[in-house]
Amino acid sequence: MTTARVWRFGTATRVIIGVGAGFMYGFTVLLFCLPLITGVSDPVGNWLVAATGLILLCFAVFMTFGYVAVSRTRIALTGTELDATVPSHHSRLLVPHFRTVALPLSEIHSVERRQEAFRSLGLVNMRDSLSIVTTGGERIGLFSNTRGPSSTLPLGDIAAAIAAGAGTTVTDAGTVWTKSPGLYGEAASNWTEARLDDPSAAKARRMAARTALVFVILFALVIGIRACS
Repeated sequence: MTTARVWRFGTATRVIIGVGAGFMYGFTVLLFCLPLITGVSDPVGNWLVAATGLILLCFAVFMTFGYVAVSRTRIALTGTELDATVPSHHSRLLVPHFRTVALPLSEIHSVERRQEAFRSLGLVNMRDSLSIVTTGGERIGLFSNTRGPSSTLPLGDIAAAIAAGAGTTVTDAGTVWTKSPGLYGEAASNWTEARLDDPSAAKARRMAARTALVFVILFALVIGIRACS
């Protein structure tokens, strides 16, 4: 019998996201109240303040959805069964939706991982994706981790544990280009993209590395500007 194990995001991750959302809500309220506090009657200035507040409110709501996602996401092995609550898709307003997976390990035919290259705001990023295939041929996407410094689920450990319980091994499906959004850790359940050859996969990883470098440079510039001001 497989040892019971549970994987979910840690308390620190939930606290950071929750505090960040709370800060944005508070700053948004401050911006909306600023004209009343200052007593300044400047239509253009007040409009700019209100527009900035609206943008921050949108970010705060998005972070709230992110908090819900990391709080609800859970993958567990309970003896002879895989029991999980994972993001499945999101609405046009970015509201996350979830699916519940309750599957006997004996019905898992294979456990598969792949690297996914995708474009976001014109920049290339990489993420790791995990799915299982049932004995009936159904693929179920479990979770995906965007590569970076943020807290993530240990997909390698999860994949190995599921495979061991199902009496199989983890299959490496290589690297693909995908348009799957992957928001909140969604993992696609239809792996129809063609696997990239080694040179193309290496090129995608280099492009993603350049994206990471851009963010590091921008972060350093912000720190430098603040230090000089």
